[in-house]
Amino acid sequence: MRMTTTGLLLATGVVVFVICAAATPTHGWISSDDDPKIEELAKWAVAEMKQGLQLINVVRCEEQDQGGPGIIYRILLDAVHRTGGMGHFTADVYEDAATKVRALLYFGTAR
Repeated sequence: MRMTTTGLLLATGVVVFVICAAATPTHGWISSDDDPKIEELAKWAVAEMKQGLQLINVVRCEEQDQGGPGIIYRILLDAVHRTGGMGHFTADVYEDAATKVRALLYFGTAR
């Protein structure tokens, strides 16, 4: 089978696109519920709030690769207040992969 110049260029373009798409980090949210690190991040986020909350469990977590050294984790969690009230909360935690430095970007009542 003989390939024309146009066909060869088209095939090369498709191959380059597939390679670039695979190498480019995703900026969408992906599930990361089974990672044991998530519970550690959730405990850290609850402690950072200093509101007398204690983590009960992690309901769900998603992560977003920022295309650089860090990842944002969006954690849906259940926590109990020292007075006994329980609530559902969302915490967004940024963690630098290289330095392990963390920042709490958001913590609030889950909708």
